[in-house]
Amino acid sequence: MKFLDDSFAYAHKALNSITEANILEPIKSPFGSNMTTRLSLATSLISHPYDHYGQMVEYLRMNGIIPPASRK
Repeated sequence: MKFLDDSFAYAHKALNSITEANILEPIKSPFGSNMTTRLSLATSLISHPYDHYGQMVEYLRMNGIIPPASRK
């Protein structure tokens, strides 16, 4: 839980460091040798968890479990 809490604190700090002046500035990607922007990383940080949520929902459904958000 500490690791998870720390990762959220790190993400909040990173997102709060984005300004109008640096949002499109090229920076080295943490995922290889390519360049990216803070905007791209922020977008991924927000949207990527939904990929994992979708994977979890599919895994549950394949095992006969209805995810709580889908229950009536």
